[in-house]
Amino acid sequence: MTATVKPSDARRSGDLKAIHAMRRELSLAEDCYRARVLQVSGGRTDSAGTLKPAERAKLIEQLKGLGAGKKHRGRPARPALTPQQRKVRAMWLALADAGAVTDRSEAALAAWLKSRFGVDALQWLQPADAGRAIEQLKLWTDRIEKAPQP
Repeated sequence: MTATVKPSDARRSGDLKAIHAMRRELSLAEDCYRARVLQVSGGRTDSAGTLKPAERAKLIEQLKGLGAGKKHRGRPARPALTPQQRKVRAMWLALADAGAVTDRSEAALAAWLKSRFGVDALQWLQPADAGRAIEQLKLWTDRIEKAPQP
């Protein structure tokens, strides 16, 4: 006895597989993914399994817009940063050049941001927190400049 699969069930299954594969590829956090599903469904649900076909298609297009489904060759590109986020990185590198920061890597900057603002990477820094980060880095720079030179 073989079960017949409706075309709509096959499409739903394929859409869900694609959505979850793109989510993994983009490394979307659970809350970010659920918020996107909620937005696509108009606040009706946060589960892709209960999305209507048109909503699933819209979610797939949004995930593709974020870069999912594209073959990456070589080193992955950095995500686009806001001017404030670029300023934070520039100030971090300037502190490294001045010798105040021993590790100028993105990982070290991310660790500093995590300890102060609870974000895992520079691209997740919100505008208000970016402003606070800039002010903290300015104060750090001022302390370095005012320190007596040996």
